[in-house]
Amino acid sequence: MSELRQLSKSLTDNNIEQNSLLDLLKQECKKINELKKCDIHFYCQESIDIASYQSKSILLRITQEFIQNSMKHSKCKKITVLLEKRANYIQLTLKDDGMGFDLSQKSNGIGLLNMKKRSEMINGTYTLTSEKNIGTQLTLQIPVSE
Repeated sequence: MSELRQLSKSLTDNNIEQNSLLDLLKQECKKINELKKCDIHFYCQESIDIASYQSKSILLRITQEFIQNSMKHSKCKKITVLLEKRANYIQLTLKDDGMGFDLSQKSNGIGLLNMKKRSEMINGTYTLTSEKNIGTQLTLQIPVSE
């Protein structure tokens, strides 16, 4: 119930508007680490932000969905979140060390489809890989204008 309240609050407050993407991802990782269900490691070499509320919101929601899926389905011990600035895009890499799954098998859940559709809404490139007993990795590349 408290998780539902926290999600509801995060959807209505102006946390996304007031914080950088970097800060939002740091906060999310810290929140999950406090649950002590798995270790989340966040890496970012420089200060990165996106001005668009929609892009920040979508990247945060995709990160939350990936983390929830990893904790619920993969039996992972570690999740890595990596945010990088490239020449003309921002890359967000989400990776777990869980049991992985066969991507060719039809999934009953809507989480993966939602993440893909959300990334398309902000002209992002969505690449999902998974290997049995190795883990799953989602790489998002979001174009940015200087």
